[in-house]
Amino acid sequence: MPISTKIARSPQLVLGSTSPYRRELLQRLQLEFEVASPLTDETPLSGESPLALARRLAAAKAHAVAARFPAAVVIGSDQVADLHGLA
Repeated sequence: MPISTKIARSPQLVLGSTSPYRRELLQRLQLEFEVASPLTDETPLSGESPLALARRLAAAKAHAVAARFPAAVVIGSDQVADLHGLA
């Protein structure tokens, strides 16, 4: 059986956020990654809870960046302040 001489390459890692805090968190892990702006509309939907908003925006950001980096592992995230159930 032939021996493969190909070196497995780790997939590209892309942070789908321009947040300085999220960038710093990844830098602490000493991983190589790129940063890409997700260009996502962050307007809350009518009646959307803070939790639902954060989940929707995180997924939307990841999908937006993944469309530009189809072979990469993309991290999308979001956070929302919640005051008595209101974003």
